[in-house]
Amino acid sequence: MALPSSESSSSVLRLTFLAVLVITLFLALFARLWFLQVLAGDRYVELADSNRLRTVVTEAPRGAILAADGEELVRNRPALAISADRQALLNAAGDPVDEEAERVIERLAELLELEVEEVIERLGSQRRSPFRPVPVALDVTPEVVFAVQEQRELFPGVVPETLPVRQYPQGTLAAHLVGYIGEISQDELLRPEFTDYRAGDLVGRMGLEQSYEADLRGTAGERVLVVNARGDVLDVQRDREPVQGNDLVTTLDLDLQEATEQLLEDGILASRSIRRDDGQLLPSTAGSAVVLDARTGAVLAMASYPSFDPREFVGGVSVEYFESLLDEESEDPLVNRVIAGGYPPGSVFKTATGAAMIEGGHITPRGQVECTPAFELGGNTFRNWNRGVNEGMMDLSDAMMRSCDTYFYALAFDQWLAEENAEEPDEVVIRVAERFGFGQRTGVDLPGELGGRVPGRQWRQDYWSERRDTYCRQAEEASPGSRAEELMTDLCRFGGAWRGGDAVNTSIGQGDVISTPLQVAASYQAIANDGMLLRPHLGKEVRAPDGTLVRDIEPEELGHIGVDDQTLAVLREGLERTVMHPRGTGQSAFAGFPLDQIPVAGKTGTAELRPKVPYAWFAGYAPADDPEIVVVVNVEQGGGGSQTAAPIVRNIMAHHFGVVLADEAEFEAGDEILD
Repeated sequence: MALPSSESSSSVLRLTFLAVLVITLFLALFARLWFLQVLAGDRYVELADSNRLRTVVTEAPRGAILAADGEELVRNRPALAISADRQALLNAAGDPVDEEAERVIERLAELLELEVEEVIERLGSQRRSPFRPVPVALDVTPEVVFAVQEQRELFPGVVPETLPVRQYPQGTLAAHLVGYIGEISQDELLRPEFTDYRAGDLVGRMGLEQSYEADLRGTAGERVLVVNARGDVLDVQRDREPVQGNDLVTTLDLDLQEATEQLLEDGILASRSIRRDDGQLLPSTAGSAVVLDARTGAVLAMASYPSFDPREFVGGVSVEYFESLLDEESEDPLVNRVIAGGYPPGSVFKTATGAAMIEGGHITPRGQVECTPAFELGGNTFRNWNRGVNEGMMDLSDAMMRSCDTYFYALAFDQWLAEENAEEPDEVVIRVAERFGFGQRTGVDLPGELGGRVPGRQWRQDYWSERRDTYCRQAEEASPGSRAEELMTDLCRFGGAWRGGDAVNTSIGQGDVISTPLQVAASYQAIANDGMLLRPHLGKEVRAPDGTLVRDIEPEELGHIGVDDQTLAVLREGLERTVMHPRGTGQSAFAGFPLDQIPVAGKTGTAELRPKVPYAWFAGYAPADDPEIVVVVNVEQGGGGSQTAAPIVRNIMAHHFGVVLADEAEFEAGDEILD
């Protein structure tokens, strides 16, 4: 019997809808297959390969760091290590994958004399590739290696390895200069300069290891492994051997470096027995010394006391040792004070301010100013170091020799008045000091250098703006009528003004002037080198592992200090007389030194950082008539520059010129002159 026409139409519609649905599904499936195989085919091939292939990076031995004569400061050595397969022993959560893995870890901990938790922590380091054995212990004994090899059934997934590690044949010598290496951090991996680094790679920390990372690093080896879904290695597709990094030859004179470190430490320790005029012993807590080649700016020696042992960082520094370095009583042994110690330079800064006063037109090189006992300004008394004595009229050479503070006070105040009355003040002290190398980094090839500071009007305004609210709050909180209220109220209202007292303090390297020992050394190198300021540098050559020269590191001129010949001659004369004239402030420290054969020029300095004992400075060069070396020493809380720093410089020079070698030298304090 025929269906009614309405039912027939309904069946046709259902069949049509079903057909359309099936066709649509097939079209969708076809479109998806076409997308996967055509449009996204390359991407999925890449993903498939990435699941099938694993890349294991083999660390490249780093290049050596050598002294100027080729002696090794840092080299590589093979170290026996015990490593383990993290995937075989730990799960994604960092726990043992099963009971057998737990027993293996316990055996390994017992063999290596470690806690189980420490073994798990080292295995779980996310800095290491999961497809490379993770070093658990470095520098193990051959007996430990034999134990693993002979009982492999007890240590599945554990392998002995020989890894290249840093070795320091000179021990702690030049520790701040060579630095050390450590694993790259997650933050560093995100930085552009580390785009080709991987987790677990070792990078330079501090010193030349960090500065010359690109040269020393070398090219890592690469092994591409074929693995199955479980991570088992099926084959080696590609294997590229690592290429050792280049060697760095430095400018360091190894003998002079050793002598400088020894004489600095001996001098600091010996000076702690000096009893000051007030009856107290000198603290002499820390210090630094640097020796430059006067003609090239090359660093011949650089020492910072106290120091540290870079050997402690091989294979990872222990928590105990690192915490000892950070202890408050340790005096920051990781800090290289030559480049990162910021101090008021005191009277060693007078070379720059003397030149500035001449350039400002307030005095001629031979013009004279009275060296009065004190300088009065706004109700404040700025005294000369030689209390109560009027030393008469002086030119710049005399003022340098006697380190007369009031000579510089008077000229600095004249300069301040001229700037105050000008529509656009010409702050000549800043301008000239920067030409001498102060207030900016020298650009030495070491990381962590401070820029220092030569203060002026803009600096004072900026400094006050940052602290004005604090000054005003402290003024409100101070007792009414107290000295504190008066001082804080003044700072709250007028603290942004550059005053005459600021200029006066700056003229003798005090107040807010900050410099590093290296900046002082660079400025004296320029005076010794006819006014040409050179960039201090430690790198001399980069050489391939086979000894082939890759590149020379040439001396670099930073510019001329910009003083005329007469001014330069007077400065040099004043420095020579400081040491060699009977009334020079540095004469007592060089008593008995053969100045007739090796004339010395230099400047004593004493910087105040109240309530601490003053910091001692001496900067000088020799021979004065044909300079070879520049030596600067700073002793923190070492009293007068002539008392502590100058004798150390004398001994360093004596060693360099063969007068008295470091092993035979004795520290003999100079006069206590707090200039």
